Amino acid sequence: MRRLIKSPWAARVALLLTLLVALATTVAKAEAAFIPSEESLSQAMAGRDAATVQRVLQNKMVQTRLQELGYSTQEIQDRLAQLSDADRHALATQLDNLAPAGDGVGLVIGVLIIILLIILILKLLDKRVVV
Repeated sequence: MRRLIKSPWAARVALLLTLLVALATTVAKAEAAFIPSEESLSQAMAGRDAATVQRVLQNKMVQTRLQELGYSTQEIQDRLAQLSDADRHALATQLDNLAPAGDGVGLVIGVLIIILLIILILKLLDKRVVV
């Protein structure tokens, strides 16, 4: 028994077991909070949806196109007032997914990845490009 306790790996095993027991007995902290009722949640979503639609309608290109189609500002506001909450949410979701001019971030990232791949391939082949 003494020979087992004095062995070089016994201290490591003891330390490992101590750490495992400490981790196993650690209790995660639980927190609770009130959640909003369906009514207040739907009101908050309706407010966000209305703000999204208004933000898109304030875009100069959108205003110009709607005027070309023959809609006045008052007609647009009247039609928006007639929408149900579900319809307004569907419209806001579609508007969020729509990028009128495209954001261009994907194009920049794609070009950078292609350039990095070309550089990597040239480095792996021990080639040099002299400009």
